[in-house]
Amino acid sequence: MKNFDTFFQKIYTQPLKNRRDWYAESTIAYAAHRAPYVAEMIDLVCENLPSATYENLLEVGSGPGNATQHFAKKGYRLTCVEPNTTACEFARERFRELPNAKIINSTFEEWDAPSEQFDGAIAGTSFHWLNPDIRCEKIHHLLKPNGKIVLLWNTAPQPLPEIYQHLHPLYEQYLPSFANYENLATQQRNIEKTSQSLIESNYFTDLKLHQVTAKLDYQPEDYLSLLTTLSPYIALETTIKNQFFAELRQTFQQHNIQQISTQYICAAHIARNSSF
Repeated sequence: MKNFDTFFQKIYTQPLKNRRDWYAESTIAYAAHRAPYVAEMIDLVCENLPSATYENLLEVGSGPGNATQHFAKKGYRLTCVEPNTTACEFARERFRELPNAKIINSTFEEWDAPSEQFDGAIAGTSFHWLNPDIRCEKIHHLLKPNGKIVLLWNTAPQPLPEIYQHLHPLYEQYLPSFANYENLATQQRNIEKTSQSLIESNYFTDLKLHQVTAKLDYQPEDYLSLLTTLSPYIALETTIKNQFFAELRQTFQQHNIQQISTQYICAAHIARNSSF
């Protein structure tokens, strides 16, 4: 994502109430079309956590439960803090038969956390949404000494260059700040820079970076639904967004693009809570 820091800095400075329901209209699409977390990364995370029988996890920014589902099904006890009311309602229904996943509707910043400490904390493609001035300190105090923090990341699925070349003129017109092709190296730098703030805060240590490259194919309409869940598109004025999507759809048809092949990074950045 070009201008990654600049874009999210604008979000950080918005009032919490404006951020709370950022994804409200795209909750169902988010659950259905966001890139899935790769099983290899989930297994690696679980290997770095104690047995699910004893583990009490905090999940920050759980959304509709795309990451939550993997840990809830393995038996972990999860306290999931999510600001979006629509996503909370969706997740409660999604996990109605998994009582070990507790959904709390609150921003992390405003959440009145319990006195108990957690064995581990997870943020599934959400850490960059938290206020950088307080996120590390608050998570540090919520974790037991030497507890693990796991930043799971799925980068936005990027069409292969042979497809994106047809879309580039539209991005120059409608989203010029994001028109440059975003290769995997750029995506990797963005997420690693955010995760590095764990170490820079001095609240965490022993940061380990793990990742795999995954591939995902979309039908054109499903791909457009995916775009409705990504912040640069959500931020577009409605009339402009509708015109942009109409022209994307037309471009797919003109070039007989019936499948959008994409690739993305699925990463697990794991650090240990400092014991001071």
